[in-house]
Amino acid sequence: MVSFPKLRFTTTWLINLLFQTKGHGLENIPPTGPFVVASNHASLLDPYLIGFTSIQREVGFMAKEELFRVPLFGAIIRYCGAFPVKRGTRDQDAIQKFHDFLHSGKPLALFPEGTRTLTGELQPPKKGVGMLLYNAKVPVIPAYIAGTFHCWPKGKLLPRPGKTSVTYGAPIPLDDLYVEKPEKATYAKIADRLMEHVAELKASSL
Repeated sequence: MVSFPKLRFTTTWLINLLFQTKGHGLENIPPTGPFVVASNHASLLDPYLIGFTSIQREVGFMAKEELFRVPLFGAIIRYCGAFPVKRGTRDQDAIQKFHDFLHSGKPLALFPEGTRTLTGELQPPKKGVGMLLYNAKVPVIPAYIAGTFHCWPKGKLLPRPGKTSVTYGAPIPLDDLYVEKPEKATYAKIADRLMEHVAELKASSL
């Protein structure tokens, strides 16, 4: 069960103390109905900070299967509404859970890059994200997360304090691509457009 309100209530003091997290563009988050947040991915903090800043909604997310095997951490992310996906394969169970989650009226966060950046720079998106969105056809909200690469980059055991923020943009126009043929080229166009909008948010936040 997604329980972000409880987790947010009990950890707000810690997040404010360590990361001074700010949310921008919150008016772009739909107040009702399903949608997808498409964000850059630089840290294990990213899913939590999306959930922390999207105050009026409880945003679930997909996470690599290996994270659920980590003691305590796996239990925490499942508590926050995460479900596992096997990377590198066409995980039909995860795909079904993705659509079931949205069909229930809940929002989800996706990271089009597929994995955390090693440099802090944006990475090329995975076509599989385009396929998921082509079939879901729900509003897609771009987001850019700043500061988490500094606070907790891949390879570091523990986070360090620093300023972080999540900036949400207006819904990405995708209707013109949703009417194209369901093929890899279309999925790639959708994925590329997501990252273009994330890059625009990054540029505007500098």
